[in-house]
Amino acid sequence: MSTDGIVTATKPKAGIGLITIDRPQKRNAMTEDMVSQMLSAFADFDASDEIKAIIITGAGDKAFCAGHDIKNIPDGDLSHLYDEKHMEVFLLPRTNNKPVISAVNGSAFAGGFCLALASDFRLATPDAVFAVPGPKLGIVPIAGQSSRLIRLLPPAISNEVIMAGRPLTATRAEHFGFVNEVVDQDALIPSAIKLAEDIAVMSQFAVQSYKRISQASLFEGIEAADAMEYWLAMKAGHGEEVKEGLAAFAEKRPPNFSKSKDVT
Repeated sequence: MSTDGIVTATKPKAGIGLITIDRPQKRNAMTEDMVSQMLSAFADFDASDEIKAIIITGAGDKAFCAGHDIKNIPDGDLSHLYDEKHMEVFLLPRTNNKPVISAVNGSAFAGGFCLALASDFRLATPDAVFAVPGPKLGIVPIAGQSSRLIRLLPPAISNEVIMAGRPLTATRAEHFGFVNEVVDQDALIPSAIKLAEDIAVMSQFAVQSYKRISQASLFEGIEAADAMEYWLAMKAGHGEEVKEGLAAFAEKRPPNFSKSKDVT
């Protein structure tokens, strides 16, 4: 498999991690090496106490990510793409503890669609488009495309995207609440950074707890989410962040959660 292309991990602002899929000449399709780099970038940011939110984007202005580079797979055998490593990479935004923002700059197909689908927030440029090409190639869509999309879009629209292979434009995605906001290309990363900054000043225990609870509510059932909510709320009630939040409220100042050791 080709090894050109790279996944970079940078810190554009304090507390914010930016992961860029950099292979624009191939619509940011990911190679074997890039999959490993993506796994490492997420692991490093997730383990860092400094990082409060993560942004994912693609290099250039044509594509966010086209998923795996299947053109370079020998003999058209896709079996290795179903192993743990290759499944995990496109689930990272959901399994990661920190909030994840997908800044979608163009086409998000296949695995790129999975990255956006698994993210907590989605910003998109006007020409961004989301698509699931799997059924056209005889592939059953995985990594949440078949199982989770129907929870995030109206069923008829999800069916149209999957079964009829019709791309979802940024405008329609925003209309159905799949995309938080459509912004111009030059405003995409600044908008994502501003959103990440808003997240970064919050109680990280509360934010990360909410991420776990909301995922449970969407995909495991309300009973599991209720139990998790109660347990995490009780844990927060004895933590340092709630003490700081209440003190800041009484003193009429912004809270400073940065020194807290509370974690989920």
